[in-house]
Amino acid sequence: MHNLIIVTLTLLCCVAVASARADFEHGIAAFQQGSYDTAFEEWRPLAEEGHIGAQIGLGLMYATGKGVLEDDVEAEKWYRLAAEQGNALAQYNLGVIYRNGRGVARDPVEGAKWYRLAAEQGVAAAQFNLGNMLYEEGEWVAENYVEAIRWYVEAAEQGLVVAQAALGSINAGGVGVPKNYVTAYLWWSLATAQGHKIAAKNLDILMSQMTMDEIAEGARLVNNWGGESE
Repeated sequence: MHNLIIVTLTLLCCVAVASARADFEHGIAAFQQGSYDTAFEEWRPLAEEGHIGAQIGLGLMYATGKGVLEDDVEAEKWYRLAAEQGNALAQYNLGVIYRNGRGVARDPVEGAKWYRLAAEQGVAAAQFNLGNMLYEEGEWVAENYVEAIRWYVEAAEQGLVVAQAALGSINAGGVGVPKNYVTAYLWWSLATAQGHKIAAKNLDILMSQMTMDEIAEGARLVNNWGGESE
């Protein structure tokens, strides 16, 4: 997950809603049609003027090599300009860039900073990645199980399957939280419903260790699921 740049064309189009600039919309249309040179020509002047959507568009083009030579340094530059204007998706992508050292020196502390800014704006992937850094990896970031699990839950409640699977493991293993098979059952069931095969295997094993009452309580939580965790 933490290797994923999540600004897709669909998300970029969401930025376009706030803009009435015909040039930007022409760039979107050109990008959709695979006319990347045209998209670049439309977006570059706007990006230089501070247009967030165009900056993200250029970051995406340089990160993926669409219409330009792939260049992580340029991608970081344009994402940073958008991120510094408060754009959550650009902030998330900077987190990925710094955590993995794409075009910059690897700096997990800087990555965590940008993940946190995006997480606070509700980006589920940022919430998960920040939780992962705080919970498991100790990448220059002090472990903090309480905060890590809070971010995992935020992401899981938005339906992020990897966060749901992780919470199943955390609750089944009792690392950072009291061991709780019922809560593990809930999260692994939700992940299984989204096709997560490892969660499905773990759920089968877990059920063999649970009492009938625990299984019934877990099933009740799943049936009543409405976005709130225990």
